[in-house]
Amino acid sequence: MLAELLARSGKSLLKDVPPDGRRYWAARFWDRAAAEQHPLLRDHFLEQKDTIAGYLKRYGTETGRVLEFACGTGEFTGLAAENTAAKAITALDISAQGLEIVRKRVTHEGLELVYGDFWAENKVGTADLVMCVDAIHHLGDVRQVLERMKTFVAPGGVLVGNLWTGDHFHDFERRRYGTLNHLARTAGFFGTAAAIRLSGGKLRTGAYRTQLITSWEGAAILREVFGDVLELDVHRHFMSFVVKP
Repeated sequence: MLAELLARSGKSLLKDVPPDGRRYWAARFWDRAAAEQHPLLRDHFLEQKDTIAGYLKRYGTETGRVLEFACGTGEFTGLAAENTAAKAITALDISAQGLEIVRKRVTHEGLELVYGDFWAENKVGTADLVMCVDAIHHLGDVRQVLERMKTFVAPGGVLVGNLWTGDHFHDFERRRYGTLNHLARTAGFFGTAAAIRLSGGKLRTGAYRTQLITSWEGAAILREVFGDVLELDVHRHFMSFVVKP
């Protein structure tokens, strides 16, 4: 179909150019709580959320500190507060609006909110449980993001995270936005990809802010970067994992 062709062509044009959505996400936030009410996708979101909550319960029993990147509006920050033994939780995001929502939503005596870019030097140190949910694919090239994230995991610690995958991307988007809107969004992505290629990689717009790979590709990258994959759950539209350096 046309949307699939546009997506494949755009991805081919981009090749090794990573997404850069920093300006886009700094100006807004994604309301996952609202997304979880979607009539066609609600069960998918909640299934994945339950998976992450289970990870936190199993691997957070002796956690002293949680370090979360791209916390958004704090849906998973709250899960960490409820399901781990952490005395300190540091949550970082590039959206000031999102952090204000976290501040109101999450109650935890050791909560520290950091306004910053994942790729900047934020002096957040390391933690025995590092977490990044719904955002790794937005932060840049997936492999490079995971390699950087690994540096924040303390010895013996784990990374809990997920990736939205390309396994059933078009089905997901059509359910989420409708067929015509999905086609328009995919055409916008193709146009942006062409402009990026013509500009030699200099152009950056919010239309290219996600790098979607298959669950098979994601699993291979996790094993290459971390070596020890403790848990790996592949859902229809997401893959969730716990890995250890």
